[in-house]
Amino acid sequence: MTLSFRCRFACAVTSVLAVAALASPAGGAPIVTTVTLADQSNDATPISLGGADIVSSTAAFKPTEITFTLKTAVPEDPRITANWASPATGIDFLIRTAAAAPGYDYDLHYNYVNGAITGKVYAASDTTLSNPLCSATRAEYSNKTHRVSIDPGCIGRPESMTYGHLMSYKSDVNNPDSQIVTDTPDNGAFSGALVRPKLGYWLVGRDGGIFAFGDAPFSGSTGNLHLNQPIVGMASNPAGTGYWFVAADGGIFAFGDAKFFGSTGSMKLNKPIVGMTPTSTGQGYYLVASDGGIFSFGDAKFRGSTGSIKLNKPIVGMAATPNGRGYWLVASDGGVFAFGNGADFFGSTGDIKLAQPIVGIAPSNSNKGYWFVAADGGIFSFGDAGKFTPQLGGSPVTGVAVSPDGNGLWVTRANGDVNGYGSVPSLGKLPSAPSQPVVGVAALKAADPTATPQQ
Repeated sequence: MTLSFRCRFACAVTSVLAVAALASPAGGAPIVTTVTLADQSNDATPISLGGADIVSSTAAFKPTEITFTLKTAVPEDPRITANWASPATGIDFLIRTAAAAPGYDYDLHYNYVNGAITGKVYAASDTTLSNPLCSATRAEYSNKTHRVSIDPGCIGRPESMTYGHLMSYKSDVNNPDSQIVTDTPDNGAFSGALVRPKLGYWLVGRDGGIFAFGDAPFSGSTGNLHLNQPIVGMASNPAGTGYWFVAADGGIFAFGDAKFFGSTGSMKLNKPIVGMTPTSTGQGYYLVASDGGIFSFGDAKFRGSTGSIKLNKPIVGMAATPNGRGYWLVASDGGVFAFGNGADFFGSTGDIKLAQPIVGIAPSNSNKGYWFVAADGGIFSFGDAGKFTPQLGGSPVTGVAVSPDGNGLWVTRANGDVNGYGSVPSLGKLPSAPSQPVVGVAALKAADPTATPQQ
């Protein structure tokens, strides 16, 4: 790569819209966004070489990585292609996070050095590529594609970004005076916006103290209030702009855009409330007591309860079906009670001897399965709910939340630890155990625009 060309390219770029998309698993919000930058064929200069002719490139933004891929008209593996042995041959992804056009903020340089494909990120001002900010987490060539990934934190974990690609290619590695062939996007265009997928969760303590992680906003707490009864659970509205706490007496505390629809705080309950779950619209919620009594508010429809049934073990949690037509209750022995025409039974641990009691339930996004979590961290999957290897032991587990795409779980513990499974990482935990134990968790989950009040 010649530095003078790098400067000329940067001075020519303008930002235009390319192809952008959200990877949206069925029944879930996206946790990866992608953008593609096409390139006209046979436009490498000053001579046409297929190995230097970019066909297209793509960037994908995931919670823990940003991955760039690039294809050329003639696929060449850097490990076995002589031209890639030259320091002048390489690919640069010029990343714009804040700079105004035609500038950019970072250069991700991909090349072949000392027998290995490498990638390093440099500040745009580092025109000699002397002081890398970080190394790529992955740099490889496979399936006729150049691929390089970085940690989003290396470039400040931006809300959004655009990029341009640049190919530099030594035309004859045996001739020091041979030309360096270059290819850039058509008309020097950068990609369309690549938006960071939103992820976050809240932990709530028994005193109503709230701890927000990732993109989950803090909207208030009861940490400085004197409560009649301790907080036993929480839930967030579908848009993630508000949340509710519920106390053991059924008192409801609403924050942000979450509306108050009623409570049992003034009622004499047979058994204490142990949890709550919102409706798919966010315009209502259910409270469940340890005897399986159900209390419906807002657009939540009563489908049945176990309040009049003698249970072997107490109810410890509930989950509303994603289709809005039912709910499940789970007891501490893993017994499951399904209500409504939208809640099917997929199995239970009611006839299994458990090492530790079940403490929560969460539904798969498809409406065709659910997970239980036990106090020791055990995870039990039913229906189409994914299987995960649990992290056993440690502080007692107190809650579980499903990732937006339905392919991962966050499991929280009394001391504020959070374990991430499947498609999502832990976004953070408390640095030390809180004064009151964590008793619940709720996660950001994009609102379903098709959701309607329950029928």
